[in-house]
Amino acid sequence: MTRAARPLEAAAACVALLLVVVIATGGLTVAGRALTRADEFVILLAVLVAVRALAAPLPLPTVAPARLAILGAAGYALVMGFIVVTRHLALRTHALDLGYYVQVVWSMAAGRGPYVTFPPMNAWGDHLSPVLYLLVPLGWAAPGAIGLLVVQTLVLAAGGLAVFGYAARRLGATPAAAGLALLFLVNPSLHGINIRDIHPQAFAITLLVAAALAFDAGRYAWCAVALALTLACREDAAIAVFGFGIWLAVARGRWRLGAAVAGASVLLLAVDIRYVMPLFRGEPYPHLHRHAYLGSSLGEILLNIVLRPWRWVGVAFAGGKIVYLLVMLLPLGFLPLLAPRVLAAAVPALALNLLSIDPVLANFRSQYQAFVLPFLMLAAVDGYARIREWRRAPAALGLAFFASVLLTARTTNDLMVTRWRLDAGQRAAHALMGRIPRDAAVSANERLAPHLATRRQIFIYPTGTGISEYVLDVEPVLRAKPAAGYRELARADGWILLRRDGP
Repeated sequence: MTRAARPLEAAAACVALLLVVVIATGGLTVAGRALTRADEFVILLAVLVAVRALAAPLPLPTVAPARLAILGAAGYALVMGFIVVTRHLALRTHALDLGYYVQVVWSMAAGRGPYVTFPPMNAWGDHLSPVLYLLVPLGWAAPGAIGLLVVQTLVLAAGGLAVFGYAARRLGATPAAAGLALLFLVNPSLHGINIRDIHPQAFAITLLVAAALAFDAGRYAWCAVALALTLACREDAAIAVFGFGIWLAVARGRWRLGAAVAGASVLLLAVDIRYVMPLFRGEPYPHLHRHAYLGSSLGEILLNIVLRPWRWVGVAFAGGKIVYLLVMLLPLGFLPLLAPRVLAAAVPALALNLLSIDPVLANFRSQYQAFVLPFLMLAAVDGYARIREWRRAPAALGLAFFASVLLTARTTNDLMVTRWRLDAGQRAAHALMGRIPRDAAVSANERLAPHLATRRQIFIYPTGTGISEYVLDVEPVLRAKPAAGYRELARADGWILLRRDGP
């Protein structure tokens, strides 16, 4: 151990202690400066650990790789489960999309089909997600948002085990295989997807890795089941399964099978958006507007991508999109670039995001990375397999972990007591929501909608007034947009509960 190692370890221990204090108290003041963000301490701690690793090799715990992967998945489930549940209780979730999917599952469990009132429609006309039928028993046993949030977290945690299984087949049950599983679990895109309410396409992350694992293990039936469930996540999951067809063809040499999977995926997508979803919606598919400059139909968009590249080059390779690509690769230590045949499977999903004029698709923490991340992870595993004999190969994983921690540090802010301990206003909102009968129609603040969505009619105020029996929102909103025909029933800490006049 060098002379610099011990001072660095002492400094890291001090920063870790301060991190615990900030999380437990909500902040502290040092030399007149208020320190109220846990992520700043996480970043500083990561820098100190990285410098310490450069000074002298870090001693690593001697834990069996499989056990380490299991512990990592369990730790992820506990920490992220706590975060998503407390975010919800602290009124930091949203009508779209958590309230939306709470109502979908509740409505199906009640035997009314996938009906929502955000706005009123059959949900399959907006996004075709039959995988949610698997959650109907949850709607019977534990209706509401918390069950859905926990299920999504558990599914994503299981992705770490799937990554370990896939990596163990490529690398053996080695520490590197466990390291890649842990790298997946600290990925900033994964955290962003998990925290951003509920999205059925998030399930595709674990399902696609599991499908690759099953195929490599010769469990073709299980591979087919995983792909079928992926397709059931959302209509555009067909793009991800198209990518899996590329993986089969290019990375595994199964050209005919890959072409069949890719072709079937495109056909299913075309049928869904041209015939199936308009049947439920009563009008054309609504989500092609993000690529409207390429055409008004799926066929026209695909044709212009191939025949008129000058239309999309400037969009796809704008400065922000280049940064997006770098930020997606950096947390994986750029290892996917060492496995271009596997990386090719990510091209369809990346194209969907890069060619869009909606910037949220190129947000590395958004749910739109659910079809990109699994293929980047598979390519990272195969990329590491190519350099595993290099003496410096572990350094690539170290770089990836360092970048991941820097980009994921903000997650720790949600562990701070000030983020999850309810204040007077939040407690008042919960108390007022408790006064609304379970079967009553409600028009409410969008942060309250996920808590009130287990009913036939729930609206985001001011929509639904006149239909709704109750209105619940903050005083400034009700002052700016008065609810005519309603009388005040109660108020507390800035929240006002109204009830419709008359019978």
